[in-house]
Amino acid sequence: VNPLLEAFGNAQTVMNDNSSRFGKYIQLRFQKNTVQGAKLSEYLLEKSRVVQQDTGERNFHIFYYMFAGLSSEEKEMYGLLDPSLYRYISGRFGTQDVAQRWKHKYQEVCNALDMVGFQEQEQVDMQAILAGVLSLGNVTFEPEENSGSVKVSEASRGWLKAAAVSHRRADRNLVARVLCSLLSLEGSASCSSLCADARDSIAKVAYGRVFGWIVCKINELLAENVDPAVELKEIGILDIFGFENFPVNRFEQLCINLANEQLQHFFNHHIFQMEQAAYKEEELPWETITFNNTEPILNMLLAKPVGLLSLLDEQSAFPQATDKTFVDKLNSSFKGNLHFQPGRGRVLCFSIIHYAGKVQYTAGGFLEKNRDTLPANVRGLFINSITPLL
Repeated sequence: VNPLLEAFGNAQTVMNDNSSRFGKYIQLRFQKNTVQGAKLSEYLLEKSRVVQQDTGERNFHIFYYMFAGLSSEEKEMYGLLDPSLYRYISGRFGTQDVAQRWKHKYQEVCNALDMVGFQEQEQVDMQAILAGVLSLGNVTFEPEENSGSVKVSEASRGWLKAAAVSHRRADRNLVARVLCSLLSLEGSASCSSLCADARDSIAKVAYGRVFGWIVCKINELLAENVDPAVELKEIGILDIFGFENFPVNRFEQLCINLANEQLQHFFNHHIFQMEQAAYKEEELPWETITFNNTEPILNMLLAKPVGLLSLLDEQSAFPQATDKTFVDKLNSSFKGNLHFQPGRGRVLCFSIIHYAGKVQYTAGGFLEKNRDTLPANVRGLFINSITPLL
């Protein structure tokens, strides 16, 4: 299953050409020293990568593999044009050598889909959704004359139709309903950016659900085929991002680094505190090992009701709140805290002194990403699609 998980969950970053952008927990189940099955859980998929990548980074591998591996006829069926045209992959594509490697990787993905047991129609639906996501990313908006609202720009109506065709609803009704769902906020002063947010939220949720569905299908294949009454032994394996500190760190890096803070605390507690206590109790010779206590940082991040995440949830619940009001709240709540530093300069930011070092976080987008909402009318679009997978 690795080719599947890597194609859909990994991407090129400034640190690594094949960086895992999700965390996975594997439960290996044994009976009499023989592996009987396994279960995979996925966490923290970096959905924001679908709609935006930093300089020197790429979207998830699968998008590039599709362009390199699909035949001309298949691309036409999915409405895919030249890859340089798509905003969600930043108009970048590889050299001929790289494209050849991606073509080989695409074949690996297809083989893995067959081996795991994905039906042909499921594979078609999945690639149609991904093609639709790319087309949707090219939909832009412009002001409606004299009405104060916005509309899909004339230049991008073809992209909207391509997104509809990819989901096999080429009729005008679907196009109109997509328009309505995106433009349900008309009359708002920032209507254009709200429409762009709604467009991006559709793309992110569609991709995230496809990834989750793939993991569910994998679990069906890996499930143990034994009597449920038989007790199985289990080994858990966690594979998650390391601590991250990029030139620009966002909400995703905060979540990843929080997970690493918790893992470090778990490690310290089990390897140092509990081991040292056991040696002491058994009166074995032991040289005390000192280690950094990460509890104060975890309390600052996780305490209720005044930890950073609680304050973020609180601000996310207020319609009038902004990323700036959130940062202002942090600055007042953590004034004097040794693990927090207010931002300086024009960029809206703050810094946290983690166990591994100081990281500055750019606060733009924190509230929107934490809410992670899908407008109800967009949800209705998904429900009423004739593509079963969607």
